[in-house]
Amino acid sequence: MSNYTKATNFAIKDGLTTTDPAKVIKGTEIDNEYNAISSAISSKADANSPALTGTPTVPTATAGTNTTQVASTAFIQSALAALLPTGVITMWSGAISAIPTGWYLCDGSNSTPDLRGKFIIGAGAISASVTASSGASVTGSISGTTLTVSAVSRGTLAVGDVVSHSSIAQTATITGLGTGTGGTGTYTLTYTGSTSSVTGSISGTTLTVTAVGSGTVIIGQVLTGTGVTSGTTIVSQLTGTTGGVGTYVVSASQTVSSTTITGTWSLASTTLSILSTTMNVSAVASGSLSVGQYLTGTGVAFSTTITALGTGSGSTGTYTISSPQSFASTTVFASAGTVTSGATGGSKDSVLVSHTHTATSVVTDPGHIHSISTNRNTGNDSNVSSSYSNSSGPSYNTASAYTGITVSTTNSTEGVSGTNANLPPYYALAFIMKA
Repeated sequence: MSNYTKATNFAIKDGLTTTDPAKVIKGTEIDNEYNAISSAISSKADANSPALTGTPTVPTATAGTNTTQVASTAFIQSALAALLPTGVITMWSGAISAIPTGWYLCDGSNSTPDLRGKFIIGAGAISASVTASSGASVTGSISGTTLTVSAVSRGTLAVGDVVSHSSIAQTATITGLGTGTGGTGTYTLTYTGSTSSVTGSISGTTLTVTAVGSGTVIIGQVLTGTGVTSGTTIVSQLTGTTGGVGTYVVSASQTVSSTTITGTWSLASTTLSILSTTMNVSAVASGSLSVGQYLTGTGVAFSTTITALGTGSGSTGTYTISSPQSFASTTVFASAGTVTSGATGGSKDSVLVSHTHTATSVVTDPGHIHSISTNRNTGNDSNVSSSYSNSSGPSYNTASAYTGITVSTTNSTEGVSGTNANLPPYYALAFIMKA
């Protein structure tokens, strides 16, 4: 798009003398001016239904403006963000690989709930709104089972808290106080696999472990032993049993014959998150807290509940929550209902209700008797003055007898498996959340 620029100053010609050749208006001058005007006009958009090209700009209207004013892309983006704020969840029928930009699959990553294989139910009403925090954020280092805290930016530390960092491969729990009593100082950790003793050799950057004497080999352990280069650490595992016999990548290339190698886990000074099951409530905006309520808020883990009262009894104070976590002071909502946003439950499998089966068996046994006959003998006995003779005696019947038969009855009806029996007919779609 070009603008018209006048090439000939016609007004100046009025001041010239009649004998001055420049006073004459030439046809070429008029023709040039008309051509310039025509070119400029042809490059402009019409006022009526213009067809714009290039990248035209317009003023961005104030949010909420509802007029016939032209809307800029900035205005539209702002309006869309207000229409679909961060956290909106909807269903997606396309391929998982084709989820639109600005949306995330609800699979538990990217701060989304894991809705894979789940139905959605309505959350309960909010019964309390408080300002609360949990855990701590510190600067510290770890060597084996010792945590050394050099600075605390938020919160306090306590026995039972969990130390969290991306480099920590296993759970490290504070089990004792050293010089620290909630702030800077040292703390004792129970850390599965923090030390190990193995038989192994190193060739280049490959450690081959042939036997494990104690502990577990984990990434980040500092290795010591005869011939081992100082500061050598475990980088990754290549083959074998996790944390046991196998091959590992080490940080320094070297040659070490088979020997006893000790691994001690360590972490250089860095920012650490301290996860705690204690929630500290500093203010209550509305409502009251109680055991069993579900909690939601920025940084609060899904399905977190209040499991016990600490120093708080509905208002400010401390409360025990269901899982260790760390979140800075934020607004936390509590629900007295059975579920709140983010809660999970239910089962896809049906439950077999407790019941019994009754079976009746009849056995007919009329009983029976036995007959016994006796004989009488008569005659003479030379030793005694008597005689005897043979004759039939009386007959006797035994008492009625029974066999005592026992009949065992088995009900052959076993039913069917309850696995997935709670699922109604369904069609699967992906849930996605606005970033």
